[in-house]
Amino acid sequence: MSETLIATLIGAGVTLLATSITQAINVFMFKFKSNMEIKQIEHQLKKEKLDGVYKSLISVINLFPDMSPNDVLNCVEYGPHYSMESFDSVLELLDYQIEDYKKQLQIPNIDCEGKSNIEAQISNREYSKKKILEIRDIYFKAKDKYKDFCELDKVIFDLYAGQDVRNCLVEFEVVIHNVFISGHSVGDAEDPINNIIKMSRQKLINSMRYDIGII
Repeated sequence: MSETLIATLIGAGVTLLATSITQAINVFMFKFKSNMEIKQIEHQLKKEKLDGVYKSLISVINLFPDMSPNDVLNCVEYGPHYSMESFDSVLELLDYQIEDYKKQLQIPNIDCEGKSNIEAQISNREYSKKKILEIRDIYFKAKDKYKDFCELDKVIFDLYAGQDVRNCLVEFEVVIHNVFISGHSVGDAEDPINNIIKMSRQKLINSMRYDIGII
C-alpha cells in the first residue's frame, strides 16, 4: 500500500473521528440544554403554583401567638397550669385566686408588707388574665385560618412543595401542638433564638423562600 493511500486513509479516519466527536458533543449539549430548559419550565410552573399558597401559609403561621399561657404564668406564684387548650379553666382559676387574695386584704390589722405582697399577687394575676385572653383569641383565630388553609390549599401544597418545606411544616405543627395542647413552654418568649415557635416559624418561611428560588 502506497504512502499516499495510507495518508489518505489516516486523514479520512481522523476526519471521521473528529466528525463523530463533534456530533456527540452536539448531541450532549442539545440534551443538556433541553434538560436545563425543562428544569427551568418545571421550576417556573412550581413557582406559579406555590407562590400564592406559600403567601397564604406565611400569613397563617404568623398569626399564631409567640407564647403560651404557661409562659405568662411564670410570673404567678402558685398559679394554675395550662394544657389542652384549657384557656377558660385557667382564667377561672385565676379569678378564684384573685377573690381569695381580695378576702385576705380584709383581714384586720394586716401589716404593710403583707398587704403589699397580696396586692402584687392580685396585680400579677390580673395582668396574666389580660395576656391569656389575648393569646386565646389570637390562637383560635390562627387555628381556624390554618384549618381553612388545609381545606383550600393543602392539596396544591402537597403536590408541589419541596420535601424540606413539608418537613418544616410538620415540625411547626408539632411545636404548636406541644405548646398549646401538651402545655410546654416556648422557652424564652422574648428571644427569637430561644423561642421554639419563632424558630420553627422562621425555619419554615426560609424553606419556602428557598424552594421557589427567593434567596
